[in-house]
Amino acid sequence: MQPTSPFWYDRPALRWADGIPVGNGRLGAMLWGPPEEQRFSLNEDTFWSGPPTAEPPAVPAGLLADVRADLRAGRHVAAGERLKAAQGRSAEAFQPIGDLVLRISGGAEGGSLRRELDLRAGVARQLACGVAQEVCADTATGLLLIRLRTGHPAGLDAELSWRTPQLRSRVRALGSDALALLLTAPSHVGDDARRRPVVEHGDPAMAAAALARVRCEGGDVTVDGDRLRLRGVRACTVLVDVRTGFAGRDRTPGGDPEECLGRAARAIEAAQDRPWAELLDTHTAAHRALMDRVRLRLHDVPEPDPAPRDVQPHDLPEPAPAPLDAQPRNTPAPLDVRLRASATGDGPRDEQLASLLFDFGRYLLLACSRPGTQAAHLQGLWNDSVTPPWHCDYTVNINTQMNYWPAESTALPECHQPLIDLVADLAAAGTGVARALYGTDGWTCHHNTDLWRATWPVGEGNDDPMWSSWPLAGAWLCLHLAEHWRYGRDARFLRERAWPVAAGAARFLLGLLTEDADGHLVTAPATSPENRFATADGPASVDLSTAMDLTLARELFGFLTESAADAGPAADPALLAAIAAALPRLRPLAVGSRGELLEWHTERTETEPHHRHVSHLVGLYPGSALAEPRLRAAARRSLDLRGDEGTGWSTAWKIGLWARLGDGAAAHRLLGVMLRPVGSDEEGGGVYPSLLCAHPPFQIDGNFGATAAIAELLLQSHTDVLDLLPALPPAWPAGEVTGLRARGAVTVERLAWSGGTLGSATLRAERATTVTVRWPGGTRTLALPAGAPYVLRP
Repeated sequence: MQPTSPFWYDRPALRWADGIPVGNGRLGAMLWGPPEEQRFSLNEDTFWSGPPTAEPPAVPAGLLADVRADLRAGRHVAAGERLKAAQGRSAEAFQPIGDLVLRISGGAEGGSLRRELDLRAGVARQLACGVAQEVCADTATGLLLIRLRTGHPAGLDAELSWRTPQLRSRVRALGSDALALLLTAPSHVGDDARRRPVVEHGDPAMAAAALARVRCEGGDVTVDGDRLRLRGVRACTVLVDVRTGFAGRDRTPGGDPEECLGRAARAIEAAQDRPWAELLDTHTAAHRALMDRVRLRLHDVPEPDPAPRDVQPHDLPEPAPAPLDAQPRNTPAPLDVRLRASATGDGPRDEQLASLLFDFGRYLLLACSRPGTQAAHLQGLWNDSVTPPWHCDYTVNINTQMNYWPAESTALPECHQPLIDLVADLAAAGTGVARALYGTDGWTCHHNTDLWRATWPVGEGNDDPMWSSWPLAGAWLCLHLAEHWRYGRDARFLRERAWPVAAGAARFLLGLLTEDADGHLVTAPATSPENRFATADGPASVDLSTAMDLTLARELFGFLTESAADAGPAADPALLAAIAAALPRLRPLAVGSRGELLEWHTERTETEPHHRHVSHLVGLYPGSALAEPRLRAAARRSLDLRGDEGTGWSTAWKIGLWARLGDGAAAHRLLGVMLRPVGSDEEGGGVYPSLLCAHPPFQIDGNFGATAAIAELLLQSHTDVLDLLPALPPAWPAGEVTGLRARGAVTVERLAWSGGTLGSATLRAERATTVTVRWPGGTRTLALPAGAPYVLRP
């Protein structure tokens, strides 16, 4: 089987992080394992530890006043220690279901291995041990679909079984052709499993059931204890579903796995009589319709070396490959080989890896975030551990936001919906914490949340305030609602969802603001996630103000002011008047002695000068409040001082920041850092052979951040000007991109360049509008008609 996609390998994935992810937003799987023992590691987006914890933590009387008094007296360490009293229960952990294991035991011979991911079709394929395999996570049926075929005269002998890390589980047959896994999640997973072990009893916990049903064509399938045996099978389809007892963010989850199993069985029954070709065609057509909205092609760059052509063990009937007209004529070498070769520096860099990384990010967003599902967490939709790093939760001081940076610009606004739903839930859940901890109206959320929408500072009195004590997550998350409106200009969405939720976050901010010694408004107590500065008492993280807090306040207030006219009756005149009074009183951002943008209230000595977070630059990217030339120059100096090294997501953020500064060469340099192959979790940030971002360990935010940053190199619309090729890397002299979206409900249907200059651009506006377009060497104001293409030629 010759690979039909540039995303392919000729060796197995022997660890989970090297596997191929598939997903339909709700149900996901990681495909990995040796050829003779394939694993489909399953996740369902509502299978989390714990029941909901509705009550905010008890807060000592006068806590906020005492903390502010400490800060005004310069007792920063003491202020941080005092804030620990406000910490509540830790966020819960996203849980694995377990592995559906396929063991090939006979009827097939060894030989070469090929596995690939067809990004446009949304299908993973493999040929190993004489068995051709296709896998997709289908949105129409909601199922994981697996197709196995062999050309061997004796057919396929294999077995299917379940394996799970969950302690409360059991396996049982359902009829003669189906095998169920029934399980219960932990009641609680603490921050540190060594200090606070997993709780497997006590509070009500989430039940789940996974079901795999085999439909054979030739041969037979039988139950043998806790496994299914396949004998002499020429072809079969395995239909897999998972259902959980989740009943809502503030409701006790269902604890009966049998009830979950019944729902899974009914979902499979509804699809089990449909032919494989029909299932596959329906899935690929729906997936391709979304993937093909945007295509990026880089021309006039060295093509990767072609793959060797070797003899296959059997002449198998092949699945019809999706046409990939943008592929090189010769299939390139395996992806892991290309990553290593490009990173050595012995030859030209493989520039096509950047476009593959871009496409992969869009594929991942489609796989883990669809309307009606939960939002993408730290690992998107995938996780194989009961105690995953950082709980595999929603870390909302950067990581969750970064997951959704490409949603609007790369034409996947539907995928933004789960985050918008999450923010609406947090707005409802966070009012009690705003009142109890800060004495304000509105709502707040701190740096962590979970399925149950926790909004308080987490840590149970043990966590560091440098991340736990940051109440501006709500303000930042509301900017995603602002962006969804800016790109689509949906007035109903603005009136009914965006404005009311953002207004609540603004009311909290207005209540939080307090005067500093200069009469400016500040957000004390303020932190700059997750950084610290030196004091005479030791490292501290709590200050009277931070650049990030003040910038987010300006961005949020600016959105509400900007959109008030379109919001109509949803806009609150009293709130707008309070915002108008507060905006000019916010403490101005300042420049330090080294020319850098100051991160804290005054110039402080950083304890970690190359810290991974660049929170103080949020107004440069993804925000737009950092527009003054003096401050932009200070932001550039801050980037230089931070350096290029960092975690995977930090590298992605820096690419976007350099793009906003118009420095395509610097952004390209950081893309090289992003695409460094990582072989273990002990190595620095880069990507695994799977192209998944290595934080390390795996975090998906870097994939999404890189995709959004590449879009920023080619198109920007955060000011009153639509910028074409604002930061084109010199290493990309020619190419084209189709389908990128701009704010103001404008789509750049085609953008082509050659010799590093604009060739042409085709723009289409959803409604008649006037837009100023700028490109290297030119500017033009265009009157765009509604719904008709406008071709711009310099």
